[in-house]
Amino acid sequence: MIPKKSTRIRKEEIVQASLQVIGERGANAMTTAAIAEAAGMSESNIYRHFGGKLEINLALTDFIGAALAGRAATIAAGSQRPVEKLHQIFTGHLALIAENPGIPRFIFSEEVHLGDRRLAEKMAIWIGSYLETLAGVVAAGIAEGEFRQGIAPRETAMTFLGMISFTAIRWSMSGFAFDIRDESARLWDNFAELLR
Repeated sequence: MIPKKSTRIRKEEIVQASLQVIGERGANAMTTAAIAEAAGMSESNIYRHFGGKLEINLALTDFIGAALAGRAATIAAGSQRPVEKLHQIFTGHLALIAENPGIPRFIFSEEVHLGDRRLAEKMAIWIGSYLETLAGVVAAGIAEGEFRQGIAPRETAMTFLGMISFTAIRWSMSGFAFDIRDESARLWDNFAELLR
């Protein structure tokens, strides 16, 4: 007899299946039937773990936020030089997008921007946390003399996220026609020069 999976594992599978559906067909195609098919489970099993699409979207937001802001906070607390921390955060962010093309399609979807306000508010909280972490790393780099004086930590953090966002949008709109990791390497080299 196959052991029953825990609720936590089932929820993770549903979130991953949701990202898969969004990555392949867009946020509007994310129905419980499509998720169930991608997850290899019944639609009723989806409803055992989530009350509906909004709850799944909120879980998706938490998955993305924890994967990005949570990871960035862990890196920021480490002992590397600020430039190494920013580079790790940058490459990790783009690697997560490359592995989960549904992330940019979800973040920039009408579902998040025009749907239930709780979804946009939760996403804004995660983004705010991420920005604070990045700004802290930039401020440390300035204080340690690694980054040039005169750059603004918060605005530099927003530029950092803007680079990633614009690259992810272009990649998604192109049908994933270029290697996002190659593009990100060139962007990082240019950004690092601007910090010095």
